[in-house]
Amino acid sequence: MKLSIVIPVYNEGEGVHAACDGIRLAILSALPDCVLEMIFVDDGSRDDSFEHLQALAARHPDVRVIKLLTNVGAHMAIRAGMDVATGDYACFTACDLQDPPSAIPAMLAKCVGNVQVVWAVRESRAEGVLTKAFANIYHALAHAVVSRNLPPGGSSMMLVGAKALRALKANPERNLTIDGFFATTGFRMDTLAVERQERTRGTSKWTLGKKIKLIIDVFTAYSYVPIRAMSAVGVVLALLGLLYAAVIALRYVFLGVSVPGWTSLMVVILLIGGVQITMLGVLGEYVWRGLDEARRRPRYIVDESIGFDAGNDGAKDQANV
Repeated sequence: MKLSIVIPVYNEGEGVHAACDGIRLAILSALPDCVLEMIFVDDGSRDDSFEHLQALAARHPDVRVIKLLTNVGAHMAIRAGMDVATGDYACFTACDLQDPPSAIPAMLAKCVGNVQVVWAVRESRAEGVLTKAFANIYHALAHAVVSRNLPPGGSSMMLVGAKALRALKANPERNLTIDGFFATTGFRMDTLAVERQERTRGTSKWTLGKKIKLIIDVFTAYSYVPIRAMSAVGVVLALLGLLYAAVIALRYVFLGVSVPGWTSLMVVILLIGGVQITMLGVLGEYVWRGLDEARRRPRYIVDESIGFDAGNDGAKDQANV
C-alpha cells in the first residue's frame, strides 16, 4: 500500500524539518509496511522554506517538492500536490502539525469499502475565544447552507481513496475548495475526532483577506442560497414598498393627511439602494467566477520540482491544465 501525504508550505522556514519527521514517525511507526510519499508544496514562500525543502529531498528519497511561482492559497497548493500524488490513498495536512499526524493511520483504517473520504473532525480548538467563535459560526453556516456532509466544527486534514483522488484530478475548477468539492461529490464519508493542538512555532498564515476569500469561494461555488436570498429580499422589499404606498394613499384619501416625506423618503432610498448594491456585489462574485473559469488560465504555475522522474514530471505538465 502506498500513501501520499500532501503538505502545503508558506513561510514555514526550518519548521518543515519538524513536520517531515513528525509525519514520518507517526505513520511508519503504526504502518511499518506502508510505502510513504511526502509531497511538500511551497506556496510561493518569501523566506528560506524552499532551501530547507531541498535539504529534505536530498536526505529522504520519498520526499517530493513542488515550488509554485506565486502564492495561490492553501487549497490550490493542496490541489497541486494532489495532482501529482501517486499513492493508493492521499492525505493532506498542515505543516504546523496542529492536526496530529498520529491520526492518519486511524483515518486510513476507516477508508475501507465504499468509504472514499475521511475527515479529521476537530473536537476542540486551542485558539482564542473570538477566533473560535467566528470559526464556529462559519462552519455552522457552511454545514447548513453548502452541504450537510461538511463537519460542523470544520476540518483541515482529510484522507481520500483512489476514486475520490481521481475525481479531484479530473476536475478543472479554478476557485475550488477541497472540503467543498468532496462534500458535494456524493462519495461515502466517515469522520475521526481529533484534538487540534496549539501551534508551537511560527504564526498562522490565514490572514483576514484569505479567510474572506475562502468564505466567498465556498458559498458561491457550492451553494445557490446567496442568489435565492437576494430574490427573497427583493420580493420582501417590494411587498413592504407596496404596503407602505397603500398606507400613504389611504391616509391621504380618507384622513386628508399628507406625509411630510423628506426623512422617510431618504431612509427608504438609502435602504433600498444599499440592498441593491449588495445584491449587485453578490451577482458580481458569481459572474467573476464564471469569467475566471471560462478564460481557463493556469490554476497554478510550477517554478521548480524535485523528486519527480521524467515520466512523472506532472508537477510541470499539469500546472497549465
